[in-house]
Amino acid sequence: MEKHHSCLNTRAIIEYFQKNHPDQVSALFQNLGDEIDALEQPQEFLMNINNWVSSEVVAKMFENARRLTKDDQIAFKIGFEASAHQKFGYVQRIFILAAGTPRRAIRKAQEIGNKFSRNKVIEILNVKRQSAAIRIHWLKHIPVTKDFCLFNQGIYTGIPLLWGLPPMSVEETKCFFRGDPYCEYHSVWEKKAFFKKIFLRLFMPWRLLRYTIEELERDKELLSRKFDEVHHLNVELKKKIDQLMSLPETCVAALSILNLEGLLQVSLRLLTKFARLDRAGIFLLNESETDLEVKYAVGIEPQILKKLGDYKVPLIKVDNLLARAAVMGVPVVIPDVAHSRINLDNPLIQALNPKSFLVTPLSVRGKVLGVLVADRVHQKDPITDTDKEFVMSFANQIAIVLDNALLHRKLEITEQRYRELVENAHEGIWIVDEAGQIKFANRRLKEITGYDDLEGKSIYDLFNRDQKMLMVNTLAQNQRGQVVQNELEITTRYGGQVTVLLSSVPILENRQYVGAFAMFNDITEKKRMEKELIEAKKMEAVASLSAVIAHNFNDILMNIMGLTGLLLADPEVFRTAYRDLKQIEQEVLKGAELTKQLFAMSMGSQVDLQPTDLNLLLDKMVKLFCQAHKGAAVTTQLAPLLPEVQVHPGQLEQALMNLLLFAWEAAAGQGELALTTEEVLLTEDFCQLYGRPPGHYLYIQISSSSVSNVEAAKARIFEPFLAAPKLTPSSALGVTSVYAIIKNHQGIILADADKEASVTFHLYLPITKKLLPTERTPVYRYVRGSGTILLVDDDESVRQMEARMLERLGYQVLAADSGAKALSLYRERTSEIDLVILDMVMPEMSGKDVYQRLRQINPQAKVMLYSGHSLGQDVYELLEEGALGYIQKPYSLSEFSKKIADVLNLPTAKLEVLPAPQPQPDTPPKRHSKIKNPA
Repeated sequence: MEKHHSCLNTRAIIEYFQKNHPDQVSALFQNLGDEIDALEQPQEFLMNINNWVSSEVVAKMFENARRLTKDDQIAFKIGFEASAHQKFGYVQRIFILAAGTPRRAIRKAQEIGNKFSRNKVIEILNVKRQSAAIRIHWLKHIPVTKDFCLFNQGIYTGIPLLWGLPPMSVEETKCFFRGDPYCEYHSVWEKKAFFKKIFLRLFMPWRLLRYTIEELERDKELLSRKFDEVHHLNVELKKKIDQLMSLPETCVAALSILNLEGLLQVSLRLLTKFARLDRAGIFLLNESETDLEVKYAVGIEPQILKKLGDYKVPLIKVDNLLARAAVMGVPVVIPDVAHSRINLDNPLIQALNPKSFLVTPLSVRGKVLGVLVADRVHQKDPITDTDKEFVMSFANQIAIVLDNALLHRKLEITEQRYRELVENAHEGIWIVDEAGQIKFANRRLKEITGYDDLEGKSIYDLFNRDQKMLMVNTLAQNQRGQVVQNELEITTRYGGQVTVLLSSVPILENRQYVGAFAMFNDITEKKRMEKELIEAKKMEAVASLSAVIAHNFNDILMNIMGLTGLLLADPEVFRTAYRDLKQIEQEVLKGAELTKQLFAMSMGSQVDLQPTDLNLLLDKMVKLFCQAHKGAAVTTQLAPLLPEVQVHPGQLEQALMNLLLFAWEAAAGQGELALTTEEVLLTEDFCQLYGRPPGHYLYIQISSSSVSNVEAAKARIFEPFLAAPKLTPSSALGVTSVYAIIKNHQGIILADADKEASVTFHLYLPITKKLLPTERTPVYRYVRGSGTILLVDDDESVRQMEARMLERLGYQVLAADSGAKALSLYRERTSEIDLVILDMVMPEMSGKDVYQRLRQINPQAKVMLYSGHSLGQDVYELLEEGALGYIQKPYSLSEFSKKIADVLNLPTAKLEVLPAPQPQPDTPPKRHSKIKNPA
């Protein structure tokens, strides 16, 4: 690079800062360019007036001085101080002092300036005793700034101070930096004293001065030339040393940076810095190892890099330099792109427009990872073979660290994947050390326990005394190398209990136990559902047994009821034994009521539902309860204007009465009962637990206080005869039937107990949109008829009794003890038989099978169903298929006759009817009331 200035000028700048701003001297040497950055001691070099630098270096130093002092006139001050305090070199001082006066000094300054600054030409326009005009012509091919002009003005201003005179007045009439062709100064100074002039003439011989200057100039020329050679060698040597040092620096960076992007960024920046390259990029093979893709680059504008983001080079494209270098493993150098034979239409060439570039493969252990591409954008500085050798060495180091980074990235991805699996697992997971301290806990375990800071806690803090011993045994088995599975209860942060299934595996290092890895499956809900399932199975078993007992008992009651009815229909017996027979009939009705409770316990039973005003029903029931039980008190809170519910009024009244009775007897007749109603909206989540649809329900709450053992009462509340120790058997059986009644009404029933010795029942019944009935059906006594009836029943006593009842009503009877016999009789006498009365429960062939075969014989066959069971699904299906009616045992002669008359459509004129008494209008219940038996 061409040198324009002696370091006389840079020395003046440095000495000014050493005197006035000593703490900012080092900042003067920032960004001075490669010419100075390559030097180990830039300050020492710039202080030596025998050294030369380019005009750019001086301009940069003036710029740094102006930036550091924030003074636009700093160059003038530096020139003034250098002149006034004789900061020039020895040769310049000799010239100026030998001149004797400012007038002669200005003439000599022209010679000095032309010798030591090659960026200008000084022209002396005129010089007088006390004034001068100077013109400076700046060379246009050499970069200069306004600071150079100010620096010269400062020098001229300070020259008179060498002889003890005041500063020179310098006026700039024209300025090159304001658009004029040159800078022109007009200077004025004071006249020197006479005796001072004589003194200087006597002691400054011109001849000695001339010879000294000539000798010094020759020495300086020689020294300057030698120093330039040494400086050039130093620059080249430093460049090589820097390149060699960049290799271990790259390795150090690679060891400290495992992030792939960060590694590539550091590596490419080191490469461009030490190899004097403008741009560099790395192409890596994709996962399928078929294409080279751009991964990272430095020195390229972001918009261009984004544009090249999708650029790929297939390895099979051997005419592409990148693909060729990767496949063949040989570097390629293009020193002059414009005069090469490469494809100039290539997207990379079009986008980047390099002047010269090189491509070298990135390979490690014989495996190619990609290629490194670097270029220079200036034609005057092409890439050489020396650059290629260095870049190849650098690429080998990058390939090694890149391979390590890729392996580390794969490990990170795998670790992240497994960490996400652990963190998002449905099971809780912990890792504990040999002392039982938690080292890791995933998100699910923190949710189960309620703690956010499990790490560092002892696992024994999560268990009560009994569960802690189970955990100790678990870890003891782990220490023996065993895999353990246990069911435990964790005590949560809020004091609750969570049941978990624990699977614990020992962790071994060098065959030594160092801790355990465990997974927790929350089975709290599962345990609750298992408990409910066990209770449901118990209820189903009781229901099945109840149904069998009730059916058989109904057959017995049927015989008693039938005989009683026949006797009451006999006028002679009616007069003599009426009271006794009516007493028998009442007892049979009580037994029938008991069987209804048993049937209600069979949860598959169907009931005849009708819209009902629940508040009226509850008000009547509570009054009856308090009248029947001395000392009983019930507080009611009934919501007004409740919608109707679809219920069987008799069964629901029985169920609610039994719950009140249970609550009262469980409290031994002490405390107070409370009954509340309201309309509620049940959500899907809640209803799903009980198999019911979401929607509007009518809520009934019955609660009692002063229960001696609430937990025992709750645990056995639905077990027959065992619900509470002081209950009568009938009330206990009644409570058991409540569960089935509510289930048959498509409702929900729950029971809970609290610590304040109270038991509460919660009932939810679906709300109906049907209207309440407005008419009462008349009650019939006996309905006589005629015709032939085929009676089918497998129980002989029941069959005989029903045959007698039918005959008493005026019918002829054909009796069959099985389905097969009934079908045979029907085939033989189809035309005679007016009606078939068919028992639904029979051995070998059920009533449903018999019905379907009868309809095959005669599609118009009239069939009436009856059974000791409650109304079931089979009955509903046959009624839909065409069966004409159904009646449940036991029934009275009056009910039996009425049902047959309805089925056969007998004329109503022949019926003996007793109209039912008209009911009194119901009084709406009070919203809040307390009903109490005064006894």
